Amino acid sequence: MIVGIEVGGTFTDLIAIRDDGVATIHKTPSTPDDPSRAAISGLTELLERMGASGADVTELLHGSTIAANALIQRRGADVALLTTDGFRDVLHIQRQDKSVVYDMFYQKPTPLLTRDRILEVPERLGAGGEVVEPLDAAATIELIDGLVARGVDSIAVCLLHAYADPVHEQAIGRLISERHPDVFVSLSSDIAPEHREYERASTTVISAFVRPVVDRYLSRFEVSAREAGVAHPPLIMLSNGGVAPIEAARRLAANMFLSGPAAAVTGAAALACSIGSPNVISIDVGGTSSDVCLITGGQPETTVKGTSEFSVEGLPLNIVMTDIVSIGAGGGSIAWVDGGGMLQVGPQSAGAMPGPACYGHGGEDFCLTDAMLLMGLLDPRIELPGDIRLDPALSQAAAAPLAARLGLEAGELAERVFRIAAANMAQALRRVSVKRGYDPRDYALFPCGGAGALIATAVADEVDIREVIVPPNPGVFSAVGLSVSDVRMDYVLAEGAQLAGSLSPAVFAEKMNRLRDRAVAAFAALGYKADTLRFEFAVDARYRGQGYELRAPVEAARLESEGRDYLAARFHEEHARQYGHAFRERDVEAISFRLSAAHGRGGGVAPVRGGGGGLPPGDRTVSLAGETRDYPVLARGDLSADFEMDGPLLIVEESTSTLAPPGWRVSGDASGVIRLIRE
Repeated sequence: MIVGIEVGGTFTDLIAIRDDGVATIHKTPSTPDDPSRAAISGLTELLERMGASGADVTELLHGSTIAANALIQRRGADVALLTTDGFRDVLHIQRQDKSVVYDMFYQKPTPLLTRDRILEVPERLGAGGEVVEPLDAAATIELIDGLVARGVDSIAVCLLHAYADPVHEQAIGRLISERHPDVFVSLSSDIAPEHREYERASTTVISAFVRPVVDRYLSRFEVSAREAGVAHPPLIMLSNGGVAPIEAARRLAANMFLSGPAAAVTGAAALACSIGSPNVISIDVGGTSSDVCLITGGQPETTVKGTSEFSVEGLPLNIVMTDIVSIGAGGGSIAWVDGGGMLQVGPQSAGAMPGPACYGHGGEDFCLTDAMLLMGLLDPRIELPGDIRLDPALSQAAAAPLAARLGLEAGELAERVFRIAAANMAQALRRVSVKRGYDPRDYALFPCGGAGALIATAVADEVDIREVIVPPNPGVFSAVGLSVSDVRMDYVLAEGAQLAGSLSPAVFAEKMNRLRDRAVAAFAALGYKADTLRFEFAVDARYRGQGYELRAPVEAARLESEGRDYLAARFHEEHARQYGHAFRERDVEAISFRLSAAHGRGGGVAPVRGGGGGLPPGDRTVSLAGETRDYPVLARGDLSADFEMDGPLLIVEESTSTLAPPGWRVSGDASGVIRLIRE
């Protein structure tokens, strides 16, 4: 069987898919002190539930927020940076732009390391990679030994123009490994081999900062999985939406930043294509956050320079990542009143412990989950993972102080909290669509996560989306996404800005072949044959004189045969889509050539099995949009594949529920999805 495990901030989701396609899902509370504990205990519980053992697991796939947590909480390694003589202050000077333009008290983001942890190495390469000043090995050894003596356990190396020729960085890497084999080494030529010194240095330092944390976590997870009887090494989800063998993930620590959220996007893209609806906006609503991504033609958008999602906590992270906007809006988001007397929801969260007040674990804050319970969207008779039973009385008690302050009844407060949360999520949808030059009305909304299908129609109303597609097993869809992910790695060739008009088709072909050769060699080292790989190429290009570039997907065969004319046409199209116009008479520069290589694992999203999680049939009183009425409650597993009916109704299943308010038409099909169309 295939098993996917995704660790979230509140719950850990698991799915096991047997050879016959039958899926069994499981959910367990996360353990923030050590996320691997919940992952392995959940695996053990899932296998026991199925009457199986670890030896039955042929593939184990895992996604985790460990890298993101370490970076956001700044709980990483004692890291140092070695850089070229004269460039010590790059991380502190940063850029002249402000991320918040009108903030009179704006402060630049604080780097991950202080200035005394940045040392200059005597060496210098030219822009073309030529040696201007040879590396002084003796002086470098003295610097390395001094850093280790001061307790540094991870060293980042970012030298000027190392993307053009990594010879000096590789030499320093060998010196560190030979003299101090226990110290982690991160080279910019491996992690972010592109121009722009500040962004490259920031990315390398981030990788060095989280690498020991990621390495220890993955080692614990691998050992625990082996002790549970799983013989095959795990595959780890990366930020690009693909998985990689665990050894590769250790080296690519920074690439695990979106390890958890990217899995749901991958699953959404795969399912959306298979049902003939390739344009969707996925929204994964968990206990702590909502993660939103635009998927066009079955391809998730990826981050590029010039977007806020290119950075983490203000620090640039220059790797290929799924373009996911995360906001603090989930089931555990806390309702509060700001200094101006306005009701707000999130970004603060009650997390896994104590959780919302209704969990009965000591939480005293009124959260979105409490609001949904008081509105009738959740049923207190259903036991949640971790032996949690929802208690409306505790939600009422938590609501009382806020309701009294705002002059509302508890039910009125609950509806307002629900609407504000939906409006916050809608803002995230606009960030990935309208701000990127896309019209959200041309897309369907694809909700997943524990609360996604409950709030999806409210979010869709906010941005005028007419269709909502609810996948099978939406409450554990991140784990589902893991099960359909390809093994994927990304490569870049950056040799500085080059006029497209000066490059012949033969030059383009040479660049494409160099990228292919790198990918084939890397996958071969992991045991994958060249004829099993799928290649997707892109070129980062710009108009001559522009400061930043756009990423234009290209067909390698056409680029190698048509050359500059094809590249210019693709860039003009991308510029027109993004900005509404194109300067077709202007010269185009090629900045970087990119390749995404993938080994397809096969398989699709497993269909729904089972009933409604033990819920007795009947009606439930729901308060929504100022109206209280009875909603029929149906078990998803009991519905025929081609059912069709009108809202209002609630469709319940083991991992979540789907809300269809009045005015929405609900139908199913053989794929197992539920479609909601606003009339």
